Amino acid sequence: MSFEEEWATARSTAVSETRMRLNAVDDGSGNRGLGRGLKVTSSVLNQRADKADIVREDFLKADNAAMTETAQVGPSLKGFESGPAFANFIDRWKSQMAYVEKLVQNDVAGALRRSAQTFTEREKKERDRARNEHQGQDLK
Repeated sequence: MSFEEEWATARSTAVSETRMRLNAVDDGSGNRGLGRGLKVTSSVLNQRADKADIVREDFLKADNAAMTETAQVGPSLKGFESGPAFANFIDRWKSQMAYVEKLVQNDVAGALRRSAQTFTEREKKERDRARNEHQGQDLK
């Protein structure tokens, strides 16, 4: 067998094995994830938003601790040319931390809560539509 034939065989085997791995993932129980779908509800989204709020609070606590220590560096370097540079560093750090905080607060937690609200409104419309369609019928 020539090199080209061996290479073609190896390549086609690798591609088919890769596709098989990507089509399903074994979760350890022997179930390869087939037939399961993603279920998202407003309560799931609100729970994730609450977790994002916890992350933001922890992030701010870590930032506060870091800045408390860092703020002491500049004054301790009096007489050194690098001392005043820490004021610039602290200003930039504060603006970047504020940016990340707002990002987590508005673009993560806020977006999740807005999506949850949209889900809730859609669920209510569907419930109302079903009630109107089946008025007088027992919907148990």
